[in-house]
Amino acid sequence: MKTLILNGSPRPQGDTAALIRAFREELKGEVRQIDAYRARISPCVDCRACMQGDGCRIKDDMEQIYQAAAQADALVIASPLYFSTLTGPLLSLCSRFQSLYAARRQGLPRPGEKKAGVALLVGGGSTKDPAWALGVASIILRELGARLSGQVFSLHTDKLPAAQDEAALAEARKIAWSLNRLCGE
Repeated sequence: MKTLILNGSPRPQGDTAALIRAFREELKGEVRQIDAYRARISPCVDCRACMQGDGCRIKDDMEQIYQAAAQADALVIASPLYFSTLTGPLLSLCSRFQSLYAARRQGLPRPGEKKAGVALLVGGGSTKDPAWALGVASIILRELGARLSGQVFSLHTDKLPAAQDEAALAEARKIAWSLNRLCGE
């Protein structure tokens, strides 16, 4: 099984990282993680080259992500919630999937929704409802040919860090086990 994790956290040892670690502990197969804050990827500039069938004109590390996403059996969106949604750098990275939308709009087939999709979301302070972020993550996953098949929330991380949120950590591990079974690992 191949899994691609798109990580929207700026903190390598933060709350999102804790959920990713728990998830990866149980996950079998090849895992590739892209950290949006460290990736050398420009956002979509709406040049519309992809609408003309030319693909994306921006040549940067996104080329590798397109390939990894196409080859993945499972796709994971992991992010802290900022103003109830995914972080800016993660949304910026995902804006480049516009070329996949454009290809589908031109009649090219979208990858079948055969991939598994997972959302790992953390939030503190006033974060009470991750529905908006989950909706955005679902749309991104859908454009990548994945169906949301698992979600983990660790909310109130200002009071209980995700690394100590046993329920969320257990759920992350459980979803990894499910993916292993689903993909025959």
